[in-house]
Amino acid sequence: MTYFKNPEQAVDAISTMLSSEAWEELSRYYDLSDTDIDPASLISGEFFVRKERPEVAHPAEFWRIKEPFSPRYAYQSHYYRSDEIVDVTVHIEIDEGMGMIRRGLQSFQLRKSPDGYQLLPSPVAPPPPDEPPQYVQPSGQ
Repeated sequence: MTYFKNPEQAVDAISTMLSSEAWEELSRYYDLSDTDIDPASLISGEFFVRKERPEVAHPAEFWRIKEPFSPRYAYQSHYYRSDEIVDVTVHIEIDEGMGMIRRGLQSFQLRKSPDGYQLLPSPVAPPPPDEPPQYVQPSGQ
């Protein structure tokens, strides 16, 4: 098992692994406990990549990566859903030309442990009852 240092570093590292299609390396960052997911599907890339284009899809092929996010997205923020579950939000801005900017958000989850952070596969865990989220803005903002 391999761990990220923090959520912001996780986004940068994940983007690099997705861009280079380093599926086996990326698979080592996943916590698959409590799932029926076959680790072989991560190592092969099948878990991460869509083979068929959806009916409605952006021409830049953001649809191709289904898990955890397209490598063109950047860290935006994170919050602690619980002591061990962290929701991470990533964003993208696409210049459509003629002054039009398309913005998108996506989120994924990490599990925090004393060793660091690991990816959790979708679907996301439900929010804990009666606990407000603890938002954390990116450093330098």
